Amino acid sequence: ALASVPQGMSLIELMQWSGHSSPNSTLHYIRVRPTKLAASFIKADQMANMVSILIDHDVIARHSDEPYTFYDLGDSYCSNPFWSSCPHRMACAGCDFNLPKASARAQALESKSSIGRYLEAVPLTPDERAIAEGDLEKLKGLIHKLDNVPTLDGRTPIEIGIKNQGN
Repeated sequence: ALASVPQGMSLIELMQWSGHSSPNSTLHYIRVRPTKLAASFIKADQMANMVSILIDHDVIARHSDEPYTFYDLGDSYCSNPFWSSCPHRMACAGCDFNLPKASARAQALESKSSIGRYLEAVPLTPDERAIAEGDLEKLKGLIHKLDNVPTLDGRTPIEIGIKNQGN
């Protein structure tokens, strides 16, 4: 996986780029999912060239301290003013700057289900289990954030009564 990066990266650089807290986590993902990791590099490189920036001029006019710049990441927006230098741009689900779009709910629910099946079916070391459970908690947090994001008809999932699907 390290060879698939155009400029090359050391293990520590890869660990920082992916937002992992230890080299063991990074090595685990290199061993288990090298193709997905390589695809993430390609996607990140494409994202670097194709990110749309939305500016809320109303916030600027009000001289408010609220964020006014939003990076459109496809399934969510990032309100981090230093997004371009964020060390873990690929791990947005658990970030406080992340503002998910309503369309992200289905993908988050699918990912939550997939991690649940993974935890049940695959024998894991305690460290690997902790990583997967941490990802599961981040997804639950993302789904909880989406409980207040209006759907296409203007109602929130809570108003529609589908909140229990994310728990």
